[in-house]
Amino acid sequence: MKNFLKSVSLIGLLFSGLTSNAQNDNSLLWKISGNGLEKPSYVFGTIHMICENDYIMTPVIEKTIQSVDAYYAELDFSNMAEMTRLQKEMVAEKPLSQRIDADTYKHLQELLKEVVNLDISYFENLSDAAITSVVTMKSYPCETQKSYEVELLQKALKENKKMGGLESVEFQINVMKKTMDVKTLITMLEELKDKGFETTQKMVSLYTNQQIDDLIRFMNETSYMNEDVYEIMLVERNKNWSKIIPELMKEESAFFAVGAGHLGGEIGILQLLRNQGYEVSPISIN
Repeated sequence: MKNFLKSVSLIGLLFSGLTSNAQNDNSLLWKISGNGLEKPSYVFGTIHMICENDYIMTPVIEKTIQSVDAYYAELDFSNMAEMTRLQKEMVAEKPLSQRIDADTYKHLQELLKEVVNLDISYFENLSDAAITSVVTMKSYPCETQKSYEVELLQKALKENKKMGGLESVEFQINVMKKTMDVKTLITMLEELKDKGFETTQKMVSLYTNQQIDDLIRFMNETSYMNEDVYEIMLVERNKNWSKIIPELMKEESAFFAVGAGHLGGEIGILQLLRNQGYEVSPISIN
């Protein structure tokens, strides 16, 4: 179980995409009601990894989880078969030294050692997405981190909630292959080398202050968020979820936990639900 939860936190890092622009109140927790719903449902914006000292979990959030019938994350992390499939995807079919040319390999080797003090041999049999997730973990200026995926999963399990996911493992694997490669990894490492923990600290500050629109705009300025990644990681997935979430809410009251970057903006989950006639209102979690 310990290794499984560790894998959940690693996998969650792969999908912390954030971006866009409409205005919302400062909140991470939102109530969805109206439009024929018998009971309200809720959307909570997560950050897939955060230092323990910055982790936010309040009685309001816990009581909200307790009040619903079901819990849905981006993936169904309670499905062991699905998680095993995703874990297998973290292992590469070909060694890293055979996937990239010698010059790129040398450049990546130097960056890994200089920026995160890791030997490239550690990553020889890992996929590009797995390597990216490890580097992301190293971008946090702390020894002890928490994963919302792990924490919320444990709370839902404790409350014996019905659980599910908004998309399949196969879909996320395809997203990873399209958006996470060595070129992206090198770009992340170069930005980390240039700015240190500055980018991560700013992101966490915006998150803990629940400034979801400012957080989105900030993340859209990072060097590795290009137009293609934006479309694949955010636009397509938000549109898919905005069709799935209403169907699930018709059946039962649910708590949806997704990356905070999926909430705001004109193509964000909140606005897409409003466009369908739902009332979407912020809840103070303090």
